[in-house]
Amino acid sequence: MTEALAEAVDVMDRLWNFGGWEVTQSHDTLRPYLLEETYELLDAIGCNDAETIREELGDLLLQVLFHSRIAEAAGEFTLADVAATLVEKLTHRSPHLLDNTFGADATPEEKVAAQEQAWEERKNTEKSRRSCLDGIAMAQPALALAEKVLSRSRKAGLPDYLVPESLRVVHLEQGDSAEERLRKATLTFATDIRTAEDAAETARSTRLPLTAEDWTQFWPRT
Repeated sequence: MTEALAEAVDVMDRLWNFGGWEVTQSHDTLRPYLLEETYELLDAIGCNDAETIREELGDLLLQVLFHSRIAEAAGEFTLADVAATLVEKLTHRSPHLLDNTFGADATPEEKVAAQEQAWEERKNTEKSRRSCLDGIAMAQPALALAEKVLSRSRKAGLPDYLVPESLRVVHLEQGDSAEERLRKATLTFATDIRTAEDAAETARSTRLPLTAEDWTQFWPRT
């Protein structure tokens, strides 16, 4: 496996050193390709096609190599830096890799719950996040964005009755973009969440987790 990965890096370097199309690209110009390859992988997974999944994973690996090579040329970071950052993140957020944190007698369900809790706690410590929504990619498709915002807010204790109807039901109407309506509704909801978090901090002079009652008390009134 190490030999094959090293060969892939070597091919990317050779393409780059040739000085053709590759060196004219940037992180931004490669965005459409990254998005397209991701959707093609999702299609392959949906079809449960192992051969195509392998091929599409290779195309995604190319994107990792390409972006890393662009960054290396700019003196920003290398592929080795990318790999080292991943290793550091995984080991820090997964204490069970270093010791028997969860206990030998823990059930699979208990291990999963403990893993998720440790992952979230350590991620929040790393990122010093002020909002339960920090770190969400707002440019993702509207439905995926809505699901992520709802999931994060519910984990943060926000009660369901504060979720607007526009995020509960998506209406398909002729001449109107459901994608855009859902995106706008999700962004408005996200703004309300951050407003409530900030209002609670102002009232209590500190940033603390919110209970269902706190969310209701500090939820912006329209």
